[in-house]
Amino acid sequence: MIVLRLIGEFGSGFTGPSKQAYLLTKGLENKGISSIILTFKKGSVNLKRSKIIEYKPFFGAGHYKLSLKMLLDSLRKDYNIIHVHGYRNFQTDAGAISSFLRKVPLIITTHGTVRGYEFLNLDLKSRLPNIIYDAITMKFSLKIAKIIVATSKSEAKELISFGIPENKIKIIPNGIEFPNINIKKKDKGTINLLTVSRLTYKNNLEMAIKAFYEAYKRNNKLRYIIVGDVIPSRYGKEEKGYKEMLIKLCKDLGLQDKVIFKGWLSGEELWKVYCNSDLFIWSSRYDNFAHALVEAAYFKLPIISTPVGIVEELIGKEGGFIVSHENYKEMSERIIEIVENPKLMIEMGEHNHKQSLNYSYERMVGEYYKLYKEVLQYK
Repeated sequence: MIVLRLIGEFGSGFTGPSKQAYLLTKGLENKGISSIILTFKKGSVNLKRSKIIEYKPFFGAGHYKLSLKMLLDSLRKDYNIIHVHGYRNFQTDAGAISSFLRKVPLIITTHGTVRGYEFLNLDLKSRLPNIIYDAITMKFSLKIAKIIVATSKSEAKELISFGIPENKIKIIPNGIEFPNINIKKKDKGTINLLTVSRLTYKNNLEMAIKAFYEAYKRNNKLRYIIVGDVIPSRYGKEEKGYKEMLIKLCKDLGLQDKVIFKGWLSGEELWKVYCNSDLFIWSSRYDNFAHALVEAAYFKLPIISTPVGIVEELIGKEGGFIVSHENYKEMSERIIEIVENPKLMIEMGEHNHKQSLNYSYERMVGEYYKLYKEVLQYK
């Protein structure tokens, strides 16, 4: 079996769908399946059986990049199945056209790109490209796909509300490559709250900072650590100056030395921060999955989150609390409830760790391997 995989970026150094596609490809190689990856940006890779072709787009409008060579290659390469990642991009269009003309099964993993933008209260200018795309294409790629993969139950509901038949949707949660590390908590003299996130309008860190401020007034042992930095996204003017706005908010609230912006961390540096933290908070306006929630759960952290992505399946009623969007006062109350009950904190962390093991990347690879075989049987 050979898989044609189309994605904007591909490699281990990226985050989100790009990293997931790489882990999937690497895991499939161990099962004897090769892939041909067509991408606009190749990152760090360590693959033996797969071929990666990188293209320079000759046209781009926003996040939409176009390459006729990518389309031609997708039409003439030798493969058994097409798997594209995302929606409303040229890679998906090229995969759909190739699937239609060559009668090869198409799988689309949407990664929150179908209705996600509708949850962000964007202005019309930011929403308009999505509306125009759907009108022009008439959802062609989604209609001809054999299977559309959602990464959580919440994303599956979004797809159904977008008009996708329920029997065409398969839920396969993303997979995490967990570190082999001895998780030990130390007495630091402070209680560390943690968020690992891009500094982006979507992730709504101003809500988390305000919640921390309210909680800090009641417990001055609290500290808030933010790991992450700015990555350009498709959300238009809402992103401009976002990091500067967060820093100013901390200054206005007198939190300059209480909220620590760590920037990007990875590997052992990131795992050390998780180990030295006590509670994970997530204030996102929208997520289809949210990898950081699973990482936090693996490191035995209680979680307070808005109702996004995988959180309901992950923490249930035992691993933390789900709070309303934009309600920073509710989040602050939940912070105090957890940090002032050490026994509850430990119990929640242990529950989350056990749940996190259901989201290994090996499990994800196995589910996609099974799906590929099923799709080829009714080709």
